[in-house]
Amino acid sequence: MKKQETSNEPPQLKRGKEFQRIVQNDYSQNSTDEDVGIEEYVSFNNVPEIKQKSGRLDIVIHKAAGEDFVMIMEIKATDWDKIKLKNINRNLYRHSKQLYNYIDKFMLVDDKSVGLAMLYPESPKNDGLKEFIEKCAMDKYCFPVYWYNELTSK
Repeated sequence: MKKQETSNEPPQLKRGKEFQRIVQNDYSQNSTDEDVGIEEYVSFNNVPEIKQKSGRLDIVIHKAAGEDFVMIMEIKATDWDKIKLKNINRNLYRHSKQLYNYIDKFMLVDDKSVGLAMLYPESPKNDGLKEFIEKCAMDKYCFPVYWYNELTSK
């Protein structure tokens, strides 16, 4: 008889891992690009400004627009309707910090140009919140926001 696996992971972490798996599987099945990395390890050893030693890119496309360009996409399962309005900026800042660590590594160490994107599961249902998040992410932190439910409904 097999033992049932039990996990002590918080529900948000489980939700995040599941969403990440869905997106990565979708991308793997629908992409013909051979230069795609999923769950790609990145070392920050040569970037002294970054305190952590390494990271893991959710999706990276090498040579996205030529030899000296990479496209990185981070996947976050944030449910913005459940985030208090006063905490939205803080969450966007944290997400930008992660993106910019990767950008610094690729630009400073690898001498590449970088495109970036942040992918969330679905746009908020609260009136005006979607536009607020998109504007704040772009105006304050310079990253575009995409909503998986809008990309897959086309």
